[in-house]
Amino acid sequence: MAKAGTRVLEGSKLARIDGWLMLSVLLLIATGLATLYSATHHWAPSLMVRQVVWLVLGTLALVVLAVIDPQVWARHARWLYWLNAGMLLFVDLFGAERKGAQRWIELPGGYQFQPSEVAKLVLILTLATFLVRLGAQVRTPKGYLLSLLHMAIPAFLVFKQPDLGTSIVMGVLWLAMVFLAGARGKWLLLTLLLGAIGFGAMWHFDILRDYQKARLVSFINPEADPQQSGYHILQARIAVGSGQLIGKGYLHGTQKNLRYIPEQHTDFIFVVVAEEGGFVGATVLLALFGFFLYRVWRVTVETRNEYYRLLAGGILALFLFHLLTNVGMTIGLFPVVGIPLPFVSLGGSMLLTSMSAVGLLLGIRLHEKRFEL
Repeated sequence: MAKAGTRVLEGSKLARIDGWLMLSVLLLIATGLATLYSATHHWAPSLMVRQVVWLVLGTLALVVLAVIDPQVWARHARWLYWLNAGMLLFVDLFGAERKGAQRWIELPGGYQFQPSEVAKLVLILTLATFLVRLGAQVRTPKGYLLSLLHMAIPAFLVFKQPDLGTSIVMGVLWLAMVFLAGARGKWLLLTLLLGAIGFGAMWHFDILRDYQKARLVSFINPEADPQQSGYHILQARIAVGSGQLIGKGYLHGTQKNLRYIPEQHTDFIFVVVAEEGGFVGATVLLALFGFFLYRVWRVTVETRNEYYRLLAGGILALFLFHLLTNVGMTIGLFPVVGIPLPFVSLGGSMLLTSMSAVGLLLGIRLHEKRFEL
């Protein structure tokens, strides 16, 4: 009788798996692999093999995190937070350097791990726990500033690598989550104003690197330096525009095949979709992301557990900001800040983080009964 009851319980949990969320992820992964193959098969086919290896690891992480109740991580949030900070500090001191940035840890077999990608998800986990424990105190000056400090330490360590894009992501995650936690709107607006002033000070006192300044200048006027800082934006515009309505066809992107598109397999992979699939192909990909984000939003609004709600809300903000920033910078709406496109861009650390985030969402579904609005 007990075994039968266990089977019923397990069956009821399996019935709560968000099939639509999983379908959206599978479609995005399939699209990402096809696009990555197109972007790399003629010059670096081994990159596909590496991405598949990371996909297998990410799938394992998804399954493990889906099975474990996410509240387990809340009980160990303090250890996770300082482990995360220690990992970022280790990278600052001993990490591998590429193109003037020190962001990676070398792994056997030529693989590299970027802790700052995983640090985004760890920040969501620990900040959700911190805000739940603060409760109504997040509406007090002390509680609000403590939550800001919680984010500022890992964000500063990431900024030192230097990685302006990821440190901005962390700031956005904090803003989204404290808003969900009930922080006062006037304080959020004041924080944004002070952040803008602080950014101006970093520019004036040369805290920002020269290439970071050049990217912001080229965003306003890419023709001013078409061979250097403006090259990414100009080539992306040419490729996206040449795709027109239905594109040049899969594997037949001329800008891509000639490798005129910088970082066409990582940060600028959306350009490959737009050139080969045209407006139709780009719209289909954005629609897939829209459906995925809708399913994440459903997890956020249908849970009655505050920790789950903040956790899902942080994950929603993570994916939404990555999508808007990546697509925006490839078509010239935002400055180039080095933000990958989840599930699509080459990058094992980002893929592992994305799959882990989906695992946490599935874990919320499995461990709490939802209610319909």
